[in-house]
Amino acid sequence: MNADSSIQELQDHRDENKVNNGVKLEKRIEFNSIEHFHNLELRLLERFNKLEIQLIEAKLEIFQWMCFFWITQMAVNVVAIMILLKK
Repeated sequence: MNADSSIQELQDHRDENKVNNGVKLEKRIEFNSIEHFHNLELRLLERFNKLEIQLIEAKLEIFQWMCFFWITQMAVNVVAIMILLKK
């Protein structure tokens, strides 16, 4: 019986080690997933910030062209009115 109980104890220890190793592996995978998620979140924030900067620059460029167009149109209208008033 002593040999049987020793074999049983060894099998129990082996099963406990498998369970403990599985838990450790699961925690490691969970930690890697959290770290991976955090890295992904940082990369997305960087890209959104770059995209926001590009959007602001595009809006500024459009506004500059709009102002240029308005000023030139106003100048053309003033010149046209002055020509009409001289006649």
